Amino acid sequence: MPRLKFSFLLLFVAVASFAQTAAQLESDEVKRIGNKLSCQCGSCMENLNCNMSSGQCHFCKPARGKIYKMQREGQSDAAIVASFVKEYGEKIFRQDPNSFFWMIPYLSLLAGGGVIWIAIKKMQGPKTLKPATAGHAPAASDDPVFAKYRAEIERDTEGLE
Repeated sequence: MPRLKFSFLLLFVAVASFAQTAAQLESDEVKRIGNKLSCQCGSCMENLNCNMSSGQCHFCKPARGKIYKMQREGQSDAAIVASFVKEYGEKIFRQDPNSFFWMIPYLSLLAGGGVIWIAIKKMQGPKTLKPATAGHAPAASDDPVFAKYRAEIERDTEGLE
């Protein structure tokens, strides 16, 4: 009977220590480094903090455990990331977004507005013409073609009055 009690006590201690480790695997310190590394399970494109299979991804959970262990050993974030890059290659490292990333929506709006402005200007056509004043227009009677048409117009409109 004492052996059975000891077995239950041992089982309880093992479960309690595992639960504490699981909580530590989800700590902010582990997640900070997990954000810099890609999941390598092949099913997703997330970082090591992915929620694949309720956080039980076959790659992420052991990797977070390794990160936690390395942090407990006192290794820096850069050393931990370098260790993962050495083991899995450059594909595991996730670059931080460019600091100018916030400008993309505004530049897109500006470019779209420019395209719309050009389209409206082309649809408006040429500017309206202003009638010429008498001093600046060429003399109509000097042009023989115009004189011919002018005579036909006069002849056709004589009977209208």
